[in-house]
Amino acid sequence: MLSRLSTRLRTSLAAGLAALLLLGGGAWWLRGHLYDAQLEAAEAEARSQSREVSSSFKFGRQLPESGQLPYVVLGGDGTVLIMGGPLTTQHLAGERPAVVPRLAADEWHTVQRITIGPAGSAAANRYSGRTFTAMGSWSPLLEKEGFQVEPTVGPFTLYVLATPFAAEASLRTIDPVLRVGVPAAALLVALVAWVATSRALRPVDAIRAELAEVGEHRLDRRVPVPRSGDEITRMARTTNATLDRLERSAAQQQRFVADASHELRSPIAALRTNLEVSLAHPERTDWPTATQEALTSVERLQQLTEDLLFLARGTHPATAGQHTTVDLAAVLRELADQYRPVFGARLALRVDAPEPVPVRGSRIRLHRLVRNLLDNARRHATAEVVMSARRTPYGCVLEVRDDGPGVPPEDRERIFEPFTRLDEARSRDTGGSGLGLAIAADVATRHGGTLRVAHAPRGARFVLELPSA
Repeated sequence: MLSRLSTRLRTSLAAGLAALLLLGGGAWWLRGHLYDAQLEAAEAEARSQSREVSSSFKFGRQLPESGQLPYVVLGGDGTVLIMGGPLTTQHLAGERPAVVPRLAADEWHTVQRITIGPAGSAAANRYSGRTFTAMGSWSPLLEKEGFQVEPTVGPFTLYVLATPFAAEASLRTIDPVLRVGVPAAALLVALVAWVATSRALRPVDAIRAELAEVGEHRLDRRVPVPRSGDEITRMARTTNATLDRLERSAAQQQRFVADASHELRSPIAALRTNLEVSLAHPERTDWPTATQEALTSVERLQQLTEDLLFLARGTHPATAGQHTTVDLAAVLRELADQYRPVFGARLALRVDAPEPVPVRGSRIRLHRLVRNLLDNARRHATAEVVMSARRTPYGCVLEVRDDGPGVPPEDRERIFEPFTRLDEARSRDTGGSGLGLAIAADVATRHGGTLRVAHAPRGARFVLELPSA
């Protein structure tokens, strides 16, 4: 049920409950500590008064009367001789030997528990039936005139009651404050938590509202970034970075669709034109030539479709079953045998891979990567194309070099984007579709490697780096 409540309400309830428990526990400890401190003060006062009263008995001085704790003086036979303070002899009537113990001669300032019996006077109600801590002392009584009791020679026991009335009065004073103050303080903490949580979540509400406005045609919107520098600020920055990537991805997708449509339109238009002309003038049409031209356009459409389908796949190209150990040196030698007849006498194709170079990956896709690099080199090379593969301490390196015009430094990143042609004047038939290098870079990335254009004294130098098997 609590999960259905809002975050600020759950936080406020948790803070209020924690404050109530902590303040309640502190209030309970404070009451106990205050009560114990008052009792200790009463016991110290009772001990001091027992010395004073005992000394008065010993030396025949006047007994203290005002401002003192209640006390009881017992004779040698347990008879109550004097009861000071609000106590009367009725409190101990009939129970004196049982409830008021006598001390032995060697006991001094012994703590006893004394129960006060019932009394008829209203003033004694606070004592009646209660048990008090008493400071007891034993002392002899000398026979002198002027005493308040009949002079008797013998030991006497004195008990001064350490009454808890001051401690109880303190509790009566502090309890109302605690009963009201503790819940009020807990409520105040809950309100402060509510306000603080509301202020902390205000940027989150602003981020949510801005994200709600983001749509397919409004990807340029960004969420506000608070200046606090806390977790919400980092979340807002991460959200904006995600929106940046989403906007770039959407723009790239739109550009890709536009470029793909443009690339597909040319062979379709050529195919349609050839067919319309052939049908309009069948008697003057060279049907074998027209059929060959249509077949060329269809082949170009098929190649474009396959390349687009390859780039459109969003899944990783190789599952565990497709990954095998592939020797890059063997791949280069196989492709060199296939391409030498295509290169003919105009271009020389050389392979520099004397040792095996094993990598983990898809043999078919790695073949396609190298074929695309070879096709690109064949279109730009002047006299020679060189392929090499070697192992390094950090992995495996494959290079394809040509002696053509090379790639300008400012275009070395751009050429791996789909449908990119550095020579726009080149015909689409001889210059390719602009997808070969993009596919090669995609294959390299999916195999955990990189494909880049490195510096070369002459021509272009494509470097593929892959982790070794």
